[in-house]
Amino acid sequence: MTAMALGLEAAERLGALMQRVGFALWQLQELENTAAGYIVVRLRDARGVGVNQGAVISAEVEKLPLGKLVGELAKAGVIDPALASRLKAALDERNWLVHRSRREHRGVLSDPAAYTGLSMRLDALADDALTLNKELARTMEEYVVNSGVSRDFIDGEAERLARAWGVLD
Repeated sequence: MTAMALGLEAAERLGALMQRVGFALWQLQELENTAAGYIVVRLRDARGVGVNQGAVISAEVEKLPLGKLVGELAKAGVIDPALASRLKAALDERNWLVHRSRREHRGVLSDPAAYTGLSMRLDALADDALTLNKELARTMEEYVVNSGVSRDFIDGEAERLARAWGVLD
């Protein structure tokens, strides 16, 4: 195999790896957004403060890093301890991805076993973040419904947001 062919293969592996990194970060950002929303709804008691003040509260909470959000949810006891533990594990994986993954995986493009292992870890992180996001969203929805908000209203808002985000036509 020529050096150029080897270079192209490495570039393709790098491209696929970066897609996995990006997708994992995307899923983690969605989880972070849901955690911030739950804190606003459950712990900041933004009910009845009006749209403008509610937006201010949301903006403040959305600036918090995932670690602070997870810590606040766990400390307040508004999530199941098992969910809190899983969120902390996802946070550890997020921190590895953002702060150490590249340093710890130098040469991965030329080592098939290491490449496969890293790819699997990134895929697992993305899958776990998605699963945790869904579970936390269900927890938040249960709280909101138990607070008197109708499921019809929630479903309508979900559809409105999905259309605004281009998920639905």
